[in-house]
Amino acid sequence: MKRNCPYDPWSNPPEGLVAVGEVLGTQGNRGEVKVASLTDRPERWLELERVFRVDARGPQALFLEKVRFFKGLVIVKFRGIDDISGAEVLQGTFLWLPETERPPLPPDRFYVDQIIGLKVQTLTGCFLGTVAQVLFTGGNDVYVLRGGTYGELLLPALKSVVRSVDLASGIMRVELPPGLIDEETERC
Repeated sequence: MKRNCPYDPWSNPPEGLVAVGEVLGTQGNRGEVKVASLTDRPERWLELERVFRVDARGPQALFLEKVRFFKGLVIVKFRGIDDISGAEVLQGTFLWLPETERPPLPPDRFYVDQIIGLKVQTLTGCFLGTVAQVLFTGGNDVYVLRGGTYGELLLPALKSVVRSVDLASGIMRVELPPGLIDEETERC
């Protein structure tokens, strides 16, 4: 899939914007596109009036004309994009909203982009790595930690494991479940 934009939500988001979807391709020949929703609530797309596409010229508003759901994807028709060639231009791009329009979360819940990049330590201060990726497994999310004492670790995102998240200091403190690290090689 070609990428029309140098920005991505995980390593290089545009300043002040958060990704809400990625255009995977076209749907039909009347300008609709298939969007993989990057929100916890795909039905939020029904509430949106506009999103932004960002390229080298900066952000451009795209106004939603019609939204429907099909096989786990969001099918979107944007105002002014009325044929397949207009829709093809959007393929491979991310769709963004201003961070200020992101709905607040309940206490102890965080957006993925807030978690990625956090430094992870045990309760005793052992550095385990930085959250490089979040895997969505269905049961519970899994944080991929890299660059720490034990190499790459897969940390379950459970309340019994993640004891505190301090976004201001960029630190997540965890209590490791038994067996995650081989006790014989424990270095901290």
